[in-house]
Amino acid sequence: MKYSRKTAIFFSLFPGAGHMYIGLIRQGSELMLLFFLLLFISNSFDFRFLGIFIPVIWCYSIFDLKLKITQEDNVQDDDLPIFKSTNFSKSFFNNNAEKYIAYVLIIMGVFSLIDNIVVPFISRYCDYEIIRLIKDLIISIILIGTGFFLIKSKKKNVESGDQK
Repeated sequence: MKYSRKTAIFFSLFPGAGHMYIGLIRQGSELMLLFFLLLFISNSFDFRFLGIFIPVIWCYSIFDLKLKITQEDNVQDDDLPIFKSTNFSKSFFNNNAEKYIAYVLIIMGVFSLIDNIVVPFISRYCDYEIIRLIKDLIISIILIGTGFFLIKSKKKNVESGDQK
């Protein structure tokens, strides 16, 4: 496939767009998903520590595209390494998409309720520092619980022989 290398590098400044330009639609969309999801979560839910990974994804996008441009003939549109290691795309596209979307929507809804209803209500009666600590505690408990749930469900899949 013929494409301009300079244009591809220019598009790579926007994570995933350069990959899409050279025909790697799956990798480009995965990079965009990671980049914007991290940007959204770190800003919306006050998870500033996730902001560390935003420049990592941005740089990975640029350097991976430069590497793929030099390997013109051997490039395949596979999953990104992070998605390969988790088997995310296989499980996501095997009729489980609704389940994953539902989990994400439920978690986002809980965070939104905490931010928009619980915190303003409690702020009438408590100091801001106490509210911030309670909010961080609730979000941390939800994240830890979600992690345990995912580990437990993965164990069940391994025991039943679904995964290798």
